[in-house]
Amino acid sequence: MRPARAAAATVLGLVLVACGMGKPAPSPSPSGIGAVVKAMEQDMNTMHEANAAANEVIRAAGDCDAARPLIPAANARLDEAQRKVQTSTGQQTLDALRKKVREVAENCP
Repeated sequence: MRPARAAAATVLGLVLVACGMGKPAPSPSPSGIGAVVKAMEQDMNTMHEANAAANEVIRAAGDCDAARPLIPAANARLDEAQRKVQTSTGQQTLDALRKKVREVAENCP
């Protein structure tokens, strides 16, 4: 009986060690392509409101009276997104949106 208990205790010990003794394993941090995809996803979420605000200005470009009051809000949203964007693609998208808003602002003094 005694060798069976010793074997059972050994097996139990190995199982506990293999399972981290009941502690949850730390979640791995994303790296490589996973990190890039995560950054892109975060950029898309970050730029959602900035994109919407810039698009309102662009759509109203033909009517300066409608576009003029939208420009400060669009610039504020673009500035906010600029601080949070992580990828070069996100940066380029913000630059393009900012350029379009600036063009409307210049055409509607």
